[in-house]
Amino acid sequence: MTRIGFRSAPATTADFAPLHAWLATDEDSPFRRALVLGRRDAAGIDVLQGRVLSRVDPVGGTSKRELSDDAEFFDAVTTVFGRNVDDLTPADRTALWARVLRAHEARAATQRA
Repeated sequence: MTRIGFRSAPATTADFAPLHAWLATDEDSPFRRALVLGRRDAAGIDVLQGRVLSRVDPVGGTSKRELSDDAEFFDAVTTVFGRNVDDLTPADRTALWARVLRAHEARAATQRA
């Protein structure tokens, strides 16, 4: 599948449909393998990638910390990123945290290799 193509004609929405479908649904899509949240404010950028919460501050540099458990994870999701998770059942939260842990461990394994 071509991911980047250059041509002289203007692009249409239909041109993006195959890649969008792959990114949204395929198990090999990077968007399906890891949870990533991002938020920008006047002083910097917050990023949550799996269990790692980062703050990028042009003045103070980048700080990173690994969230220790599901309570800390969901606290960051709600307080840092302003996402309401009240509609998640306890089973939903458990399943999401389990996926985050699996993705985190898989990523860590590839970085060690």
